[in-house]
Amino acid sequence: MNQKKAYWFEQPYIPRMKNIAVAPLIQEDGRLSICVPGDDPPWSGVWNLTGKVILDGDDYFEFQCDDEVMHRRGGIYKFHALDIDTFRRETCQWISEGKQVTECCRTTEELHQWYLDHWTYNR
Repeated sequence: MNQKKAYWFEQPYIPRMKNIAVAPLIQEDGRLSICVPGDDPPWSGVWNLTGKVILDGDDYFEFQCDDEVMHRRGGIYKFHALDIDTFRRETCQWISEGKQVTECCRTTEELHQWYLDHWTYNR
């Protein structure tokens, strides 16, 4: 995982529900902390998931969330790094501010930076 990237993921407890995760970070206590953009809490804000990383790469990682601790929000979260082509073709249709983001970002690097600039919260 790369803290300087934004990823899309599906929520394992809600089939086909996609979301964005910005600046993933493993906390000292092992929790995965992500910033989730959006218009309405609890769907947006800082999420802290209890569990463990089971696959780790720069553009893709998986996190096994502990269902006992997370109260039925458990399962395997699969995070895919955003890329500008997929974002323009698909992601912008289901994410908050998607159209505005496509208008100001030309490259994948600019896309990641936009999310880091606009959706990184203090943890």
